[in-house]
Amino acid sequence: MIFAHPQVRAYLLKHGLVYTFRKHHPKTADGVRPQTGKDWAAAQRTGKKIADILVTPIEPIDSLNMGQVLTKYVRESGFYAGHGRVDYAVVAWAQAINSLNQLLGVISEISI
Repeated sequence: MIFAHPQVRAYLLKHGLVYTFRKHHPKTADGVRPQTGKDWAAAQRTGKKIADILVTPIEPIDSLNMGQVLTKYVRESGFYAGHGRVDYAVVAWAQAINSLNQLLGVISEISI
């Protein structure tokens, strides 16, 4: 599993857990279901392994429920500064999702 965003990757490695947006993944048999179970993390597509991980899909997300869903998980997403209002972190997370992915997927818990 690729962790291209440096904030998300750093949060995972520091805290051992991160909530992250994952689009439906071609590693699954039908290419539609969210990826689940054991995997390994890398910083880029052909990068070396940085950690063994466990992927647990938590909640579907789309353009209609994005703000509500991200608000639930933003404190452990890598985008929250640890103090202050969460809405700025939600906006930053939403912008990162929109810049890297199509918006149809699932919020997943990733743990080391």
